Amino acid sequence: MSLQDKLDAVRAEDLAKSPPNATLARRRAVDGLVTSGLAERAVQAGDEAPAFRLRDGNGKAFSSRDAICRGPVVLAFYRGRWCPYCTVDLRAIQLASHDIRRLGASLVVVSQQTPDNSLETQRRNGLSFESLVDPGGRVANAFGLRWKAPDELRAVELESGLDLAAFNGDASWTLTMPARYVVAPTGAVEYADISSDYTKRGDPSEVFPVLAHLAAH
Repeated sequence: MSLQDKLDAVRAEDLAKSPPNATLARRRAVDGLVTSGLAERAVQAGDEAPAFRLRDGNGKAFSSRDAICRGPVVLAFYRGRWCPYCTVDLRAIQLASHDIRRLGASLVVVSQQTPDNSLETQRRNGLSFESLVDPGGRVANAFGLRWKAPDELRAVELESGLDLAAFNGDASWTLTMPARYVVAPTGAVEYADISSDYTKRGDPSEVFPVLAHLAAH
């Protein structure tokens, strides 16, 4: 089963159990994000990747500049462990992680959530790569992926039990668009997949030919 098939199954389950007002608010938020053109203005293939330093849940530092000196970096942004779509996506990335490393790349994922929640994400999903903490979405913003949840969405998520401010340790109620990048040793973005609609993601296997090309050159 492809990643998108798994995401579609999550979506069907989500629609079946969510109150109509929550489904409507989430759909309106996605539609608004799509029409805003934010994804098109975000960092794309051919752009220079913003350099950054972040820490994982244990406080270990990661430098993108240092990482690309060793080879390409596969970088994935996700919303948080509260998001079932992100859970499915992260597990798919884990399944692809051996081949990603075999092709000479390193792999990290990034979210705005707190260090404890990042560690819990790694534990629950058996991730063999670091989940970096992006306080306030600073790095997501540099990549053009950060957006503010509208009041309608905030209200229904609080009603459903999701307090994003507590999860992220930040009162801004901002979210990160899910995205996947391949950054070459030159610092250039060789591949970008950005999801305005969080229920749709490119398959992790799409990075394989990009990494193979980089390895050959």
